[in-house]
Amino acid sequence: MRFFTRSDPAPAAPAAPAAPAASAGYDALGADEVLAHLRDLKPVALAKLADHERAHQNRAAVVAGIDALLGNEPWAGYDALDVTGVRAGLEAAGPDRLLTVLAYERAHRNRPEVVLATQQHSHPGPGGDAHA
Repeated sequence: MRFFTRSDPAPAAPAAPAAPAASAGYDALGADEVLAHLRDLKPVALAKLADHERAHQNRAAVVAGIDALLGNEPWAGYDALDVTGVRAGLEAAGPDRLLTVLAYERAHRNRPEVVLATQQHSHPGPGGDAHA
C-alpha cells in the first residue's frame, strides 16, 4: 500500500487494510506537501498514515493535521469549551499543542477568536514571548 509521492497528481487510495507502509517517496515529502493532500484521504488511510508518521518522522504539523481530520480533540473536553476555555488551555501550551489546536479548530468550528489566540501564542507581539 502507498499514500502518495511527489510524482502523484493525487493521493492513492489504500489497496487493502494491511499494515501501514508508505511508499519510499512519502518520507521525502515536506510537511506542507503532505498537508496539501490530507483532505483527499479516507479515514482508514489517514489513520494508517498517522501511525506511519508517528513511527518515523513524527512531524507535529502533519500529526496535528491528521488528528484534526479524524476528529481527535486536542485535549479531553475541548469540544465543550467556549473561546475563554480554549484560551485558558493555551496559556501553558507548547508548540505541538498550539499546532494541534490550530489544525483542529480550522477543520471543525473555525472560531476566529480561537484561531487568533492560537496564532498570538505562536507569534508574540512586540515585547512578548513566544511559546513556539
